[in-house]
Amino acid sequence: MTRRKAKITITGRVQGVGFRPFIYRMAVANNLNGYVINLGDAGVEIIVEGSDKDIKNFLKDVEQNSPEVSEIEDINIFYSNYSGKYNEFVIDKSKKTGNLVSGIYPPDISICSECLKDMNNKSSRWYEYPFTACAWCGPRFTSVISLPYDRERTHMSDFPMCPYCEKDYYNPIDRRFDAQGITCSICGPVMSLYDSSAKKIEVEDVFEETARYIKDGSIIAVKGIGGVHIASLANRDDVLEELRRRKDRKKQPYALMSPDLKCINLYATFSEIEEKYLTSWRKPIVLLKKKHRLISELVAPGLDTVGVMLPYTGIQSMIFKKLDEPALIMTSGNKRGLPMAITNEAAFKELKGIADYFLLHDRDIINRSDDSVLRIIDEQPAFIRRSRGYVPDPIKIPTTKGISIALGAELRNSAAIATDDKVFMTQYLGDINTLENLEFEKNAIQNMIDLLNITCNPDVIACDLHPDYMTSQYGGVISQEMDIPLIKSQHHHAHITSVMAEHNIVDEEIIGIALDGAGYGQDGQIWGGEVLKTSYKSFERLGQLEYLPMPGGDLCAYYPYRMLIAGLTNSLSDEEIRDITKNHINHVLPHGEIELELILRQSRGKNIIKTSSFGRVLDSISALIGLTYYRSYEGEPAMRLEAFASELSDINIKFNTVISKKNKKYYLNTSNMLKYLINNKNTLKKEDIAAFGQKYLAEGISLMALKISEDTGINKFALSGGVFVNEFITKFIIMQIEDQKNTVLRNVFVPPGDGGTALGQSITALHHVI
Repeated sequence: MTRRKAKITITGRVQGVGFRPFIYRMAVANNLNGYVINLGDAGVEIIVEGSDKDIKNFLKDVEQNSPEVSEIEDINIFYSNYSGKYNEFVIDKSKKTGNLVSGIYPPDISICSECLKDMNNKSSRWYEYPFTACAWCGPRFTSVISLPYDRERTHMSDFPMCPYCEKDYYNPIDRRFDAQGITCSICGPVMSLYDSSAKKIEVEDVFEETARYIKDGSIIAVKGIGGVHIASLANRDDVLEELRRRKDRKKQPYALMSPDLKCINLYATFSEIEEKYLTSWRKPIVLLKKKHRLISELVAPGLDTVGVMLPYTGIQSMIFKKLDEPALIMTSGNKRGLPMAITNEAAFKELKGIADYFLLHDRDIINRSDDSVLRIIDEQPAFIRRSRGYVPDPIKIPTTKGISIALGAELRNSAAIATDDKVFMTQYLGDINTLENLEFEKNAIQNMIDLLNITCNPDVIACDLHPDYMTSQYGGVISQEMDIPLIKSQHHHAHITSVMAEHNIVDEEIIGIALDGAGYGQDGQIWGGEVLKTSYKSFERLGQLEYLPMPGGDLCAYYPYRMLIAGLTNSLSDEEIRDITKNHINHVLPHGEIELELILRQSRGKNIIKTSSFGRVLDSISALIGLTYYRSYEGEPAMRLEAFASELSDINIKFNTVISKKNKKYYLNTSNMLKYLINNKNTLKKEDIAAFGQKYLAEGISLMALKISEDTGINKFALSGGVFVNEFITKFIIMQIEDQKNTVLRNVFVPPGDGGTALGQSITALHHVI
């Protein structure tokens, strides 16, 4: 019998998922001696000695039976002579390496079914203990201070194990063997309940008392694993009205949490793939179609979808155990313009006046992480927010050399760090338009740098072309401080290159369709409805929506009727516009006729800012039929328009798509379409106008893109931009293009909106400097 020694290194998601205990069990089962250790680069190193047959069987077991949450990326094996040095197989102490990480520890993992069983077992020391976790589940990204992933480098360092936990921790047969988050009611963190003045409420069961407060209509701040949530009843209008008043959020939709699928089915419908995402270990918020009004209409006013998630912590499971409710509001605990609170002190300070009571614990949250949000479109995910459950999973890209730091855009932002063939996106950062949120971004980037073990300066900094974004200005500062290049990506170019990177496009040009609300153009105007011939290094704008004047700049985004009036000036005289709008202008514009005259005058001025934004035209149609006169949250007019639209098969509006070509560029006319709709709005159903407006724009952009395909011979298309979370528009464009035997790619690993632009910025910047 030939005996040998094998040194095995495995990279991928193999730390923090019970991988070393798994390796231990497989090695012992195959009669092998040696060790397994975590490496500082997020991989594992294994030494085994034994017969050739046993080593082969061991490797087969590793590949076929690894833990569900693990993900093996690469296995390298080096054989040498048998030494006889090892008498048993052990899990050895982790070691640091000087290498850049090739993988990374996992995102936060929702509580597993076995831990939930322990919480319901009255004879268990985990009975109703909300921090129950094992090697297969629990906080990861939000808990880690540094790698390797060991207890002393996590938020559990302040909680020494009791003798019982220590026994489980060192027992190879126990599922808590080597589980860094192991804790119990004897030695672990504790929950406490406080009133609005931060005074502790002494009660025997904080969850029972919390449930009582919720039933009475109170609003509760609940500290979880990635931050503080605001929880309340979801079926009482008075509670929702009060919550909206306190949070100063008049219409923005709130996420719901339900205890199980059966409860979700009472108020929303879900497909097989939506169920798969809802019940996955990542537990994101999934947008689902509403049913009847079991929940208050004030949860998501004017929308036909609602964001829903299942409990992913023992804390949330305990609340529902004590509370007989099918759903609760579970929204981020923050004041407008501030990131979500993660400390008890911040919760008391920032949520004073919002929460009636505070259910908090004494364990640190190391890394803030909002809930991820996605929508299933055409059987694929379209992320609205990529954060908890997904970060810090890397995104594989075509191999590049060097390191880039990309700062993203402004709204719904995430940053990114690219190394070799991977991009590591930060968690969701929110809108980077305050100093507090910019500081959050700086900290998130630094934390990712530390975890990736990057000790040298990056080769390039990447940011958006817009000169007024705080992220762009910060990019200039760090570029100067580090004396490294700064590459400014045009916003829509970054959108398209993010898709190219996701789909491993290497050295080819594609046609990009970039649709969103706003992006700073190279001509100084505001783009947003573009067809680009794109490579990583450059692009050519070959199609666009007609430029419409945008008087007051962002005021047109906040007051969509301004945008409508401005757009009509391309096709109607001032007198015609006054005549059409005279009966209701005083209630659609804050300053009535005075503002109307100012809009008309500015729209015809020589130096007026213009926009080709797809989103602004959708906003105009929303205002035209009276859905939205003031945008209270990002994307509201377009979202309400989508929800309000009738089925296309029911509409009978005849207005042909108008596309022109000038100087080798195609233009989709939108002002004549707006003119037609406003002139005929009294004879058409509003639902039909909503549907037709979306169809006109989707069909027009598709036809332009197909013409450009014919002109260039390119038959691969990339779709990106915030509009591509609109289900109708996305599916319609895909159908139009694929019907002509073309390939359509879109974002599935990062948001198509601005939260994904840092990915595109990263790879574009590296192509410019390396």
